[in-house]
Amino acid sequence: MQAMEELEKLAKKLDEIDDKFKTEDRSDPSWNIRVQKKDLIVEQMHELFPIVPDSFPLSRYLLSSSFGHQVVAVMWIEFKKDPFHLNILCYMLLNASSNFLTCHILPVLSNIMNQCDSNQLCQLKQTLLAYSPPHNTSRYAMKLKLLEKIEPQIDFSISDIVKDSYWWRDVESKFFNSLSGTSQFRLCGLRIIRNKKLFDNFNNYRDYLGENSQILFVYHGSSSKSLEGIAKNGFLEPHMLDNVANKISILDQGYFGRGIYQGFAADYAIHYAENYKKSNEILLSMVLPGRSYIVKKGGEKYGQVCESDFDSHLSPENKEIVLFQSKQILPLFIIRFERIPNANIVEEQC
Repeated sequence: MQAMEELEKLAKKLDEIDDKFKTEDRSDPSWNIRVQKKDLIVEQMHELFPIVPDSFPLSRYLLSSSFGHQVVAVMWIEFKKDPFHLNILCYMLLNASSNFLTCHILPVLSNIMNQCDSNQLCQLKQTLLAYSPPHNTSRYAMKLKLLEKIEPQIDFSISDIVKDSYWWRDVESKFFNSLSGTSQFRLCGLRIIRNKKLFDNFNNYRDYLGENSQILFVYHGSSSKSLEGIAKNGFLEPHMLDNVANKISILDQGYFGRGIYQGFAADYAIHYAENYKKSNEILLSMVLPGRSYIVKKGGEKYGQVCESDFDSHLSPENKEIVLFQSKQILPLFIIRFERIPNANIVEEQC
């Protein structure tokens, strides 16, 4: 509570400075005094955030008419590096009445950029294009700098996600909710994938499927090098495997069809990563299964192409899905896991 009380006092001081120094003339000596005092207060705010409780009432501060409260809210988002509130920051940037607030929003946007997914970066790009500060100002220079950083990140990039931030919590929740066995794991690293080409291919295929365009979240285990290759180029389709058979390890022709295998449970993908690739990383992706054919036991579809009039195969025990086109899969995150010793998963039998 003491940290919150100090933040309230500092927010009030920011408001009082604006009331005391009314001048907008930058040549007036009092202008520099005002800016220096504000900067000092913001530095003091930064020192308090590590001891501010997670129950910080962000919405109340953002919606406050107090300029000081709004600055506190922006600084809190920067401290948490949380892109969940990106839309609010974008709105504030376009509607801020204070140059001082705007000058702090821009670097905050820069700092949380690596925590954004492709959609969020595209939103930020559109906001910056709509933002029109005067030329020959630091704000205009920052706008150009941010736009230069965003474009290549949207095309293709992989960035580390900060622990306990928005995407970390989201992926962690999916990861733990998917676990099927008794083994226990923890996340010890997370990287977000942005790939415009794969994103566009995925969405085009989703449009093609129409009413059958439901999305599922799946996992794939492999080596770190292979996962980075998939993030950049997508999964190899079955007809491509013949050309690279001497370069990559292929376990078999596919018990449930000759396609791209994904697991619904994170620990099922971990089983393959650990036992076949000696890896501690798996891939979390979205997939478009379309119409799924449920494979019968006994190797009914061993090494075969997709069943006619279907788009994917489901394994008999519904542990794995087999896709046959790379555009059905959009890689989202590379998860680094750590095992907490316990019972091992039992591999599904064909």
